[in-house]
Amino acid sequence: GGLLCWHRPICAGSSSTHSEAMGASAERSPTAAAASADEKKKDKKKVQVLDDVVNSDFTAARNEYHFRTPFLVDALTPLLKDKRDVPMLCLLLNIVEYVVPGVAVVYGIALWKPPLPIVVKNLAGLLYVVGLLLLFQERFTLCIHFASHRTIFHNDTLNHVLGWLFAPFFGIPTGLYKLHHVIMHHIENNHELDISSTEAYQRDSWVAFLSYWFHFTILIWFELPYYTIRTKRYSWFQAILLGLVIWSGTIVLLAKFASTLATVWVFVVPHIIAMSAMAFGNWSQHIFVNPEDRHSNYALTYNCIDTPVNQTTFNDGYHIIHHLNARLHWSEIPQYFYDTKDKHIEGNAITFRGVHFMDVGVLVMTKQLRKLAECYVHLGPKDTAPTLEAVEERLRAWLRPAPQGAAPAAAKKAEERFPERHTSRSRGAARNAQREA
Repeated sequence: GGLLCWHRPICAGSSSTHSEAMGASAERSPTAAAASADEKKKDKKKVQVLDDVVNSDFTAARNEYHFRTPFLVDALTPLLKDKRDVPMLCLLLNIVEYVVPGVAVVYGIALWKPPLPIVVKNLAGLLYVVGLLLLFQERFTLCIHFASHRTIFHNDTLNHVLGWLFAPFFGIPTGLYKLHHVIMHHIENNHELDISSTEAYQRDSWVAFLSYWFHFTILIWFELPYYTIRTKRYSWFQAILLGLVIWSGTIVLLAKFASTLATVWVFVVPHIIAMSAMAFGNWSQHIFVNPEDRHSNYALTYNCIDTPVNQTTFNDGYHIIHHLNARLHWSEIPQYFYDTKDKHIEGNAITFRGVHFMDVGVLVMTKQLRKLAECYVHLGPKDTAPTLEAVEERLRAWLRPAPQGAAPAAAKKAEERFPERHTSRSRGAARNAQREA
């Protein structure tokens, strides 16, 4: 998660005098009048505006990797298509430098003769997984995310290494990520054919989320292959079957012929954590959907700006921008947000400051929309900024299930007028389908 935007609550109370209690006077005490005034002032408090924000996303140091590996970074940089992706190269080298010895230690302790106590074996696995999660899980997930949309190496074999070799150590089955995210999620764009779509759910309900989690983590093994057949992507059907055979087969063989316990810690536990985290992450990214305009890229997600998490996730917080142009280089995203500010205003887009997706998801699921409204950023002039109460009501309305099927008449008219804003098999989606499929 990122930096939570917690604010000290404004407390307002009321009191009554002894004479009021006795029915002798109907007048409110000065304390009660002041409290009432504070309450009205709080209700009329307006949200912050973009013009007043100094956005650290432009100036903060990049934090996607931990250290620059001497010699190797300089030696391998020519393999990159774009030198702006050196942070990704540094991250991948850091991962190798952690995972290779870490896995060796976990398996070594599990296979040690004479056998070590079971507590020692589990402790080694636990420490490895905790280190992996804290140091690399989020960073790698967003690295493979952007590298899947926009390959980073000249050599195609190296580009496949992320999804077929690195990914299983982070709980992502071999060959799964690009099909699930780039092909399915971005082409279908959170609509009906997207099996990770959030539109049909009441998105502040834990019961609804558990149903979503079950689809995302369990039924994916059936629904994703079925998606490839339904959309006639037969080469991807073959690829996903091959990937699942390699991934599951490797786990079975390692468990049988090496160590079951070590294999559970190295591959199974990260898988459970990663799939659950990605389920809640995608739920949070698409937790706000305008039910009246769900086909607009400006109305099916939101942006998170000026948060330290953007420096560890390749500016992943600008999710509207990402759905508008998934192949835009991650370093260009913050500027593109400002360049398209007028279109964001026109599209009634949501923007938050100081929080990231996981923070937003937690605040929504714990019914803290007022706290989230305090992180809302109005993109227009200050004199048109809405009140916190108005933003809270708008956020609540965007949590309702969006009607499925054909777009409403109003949305169809908007799509005809502004085709670049909309994504239901739009020209942009069609181009992406041809490019990625």
